[in-house]
Amino acid sequence: MSDHQVYLDALHSSLVAIERWLSGADTAPAALDALLAPFSIDFTMIMTDGRVFDHDGTRALFAKLGGAKPGLRIALSDIRVLAADASHAVLTYLEAQQAASGELPARRATAVFERDAAGVVRWTHLQETFCTA
Repeated sequence: MSDHQVYLDALHSSLVAIERWLSGADTAPAALDALLAPFSIDFTMIMTDGRVFDHDGTRALFAKLGGAKPGLRIALSDIRVLAADASHAVLTYLEAQQAASGELPARRATAVFERDAAGVVRWTHLQETFCTA
């Protein structure tokens, strides 16, 4: 498996878990733990409005948003690997969201991942910006 693919797989599996959580398909407490497991304890996220969350803030945000977007579907496109090696990667992508309430604003994201000596991939940083696609 290429260095790139492990990071792309981590991106995909996290987005599936996030979609299930936000849509309400799986809001059991264990689902929140599983959703956050791939995020480093040092994780930071810059939201579309400029707010910055650390790992604990991200947990609190997701806890509050469980089931908040019924019918949510997330589609990624324009995925690019900007840099990747055996221990780190920087990816960008376009994220489109559709919920029962209709289409939600698209966002461009840049994500930073790390992989430890055991091969476990974790998110370390995410920045999202609303866009018109």
